[in-house]
Amino acid sequence: MKYLVQVCLSFGLGLVLLTIGTPRATQAQDMPACMDTDDASRGNPTATAAWWGRRNAEEKKYISELPCEERFIPMICIYLFEPDLRGCVNERVAEFRGDRACAAKGYEILSEKRATCTEEFKKSFAPPFTS
Repeated sequence: MKYLVQVCLSFGLGLVLLTIGTPRATQAQDMPACMDTDDASRGNPTATAAWWGRRNAEEKKYISELPCEERFIPMICIYLFEPDLRGCVNERVAEFRGDRACAAKGYEILSEKRATCTEEFKKSFAPPFTS
């Protein structure tokens, strides 16, 4: 009985040392640089790396290939469990870019001109993810 307990404790200790010894950088090696904030009071690099590790290849692609200021868009679609992730991302990127373009033209927020401008932008918009 004494040997069984020692074997179990040794096995458990080995597992703990194995998980502690795994470098965190390997878990987040392909995580985009602008995914987490450097502000220690807001950012949690360990949680971000764990979240990134749970993403599938399609989700990682959509997040990684967008510019930093647009990377929140696929994250929202993931959070909402959208069945058509590509369609959700393309639609919201079009809205985001259209809103930015129309704001740069000087249209007031919530104005009819800005809404018309955004709709016109979306008609000529080429989605970033086609296949």
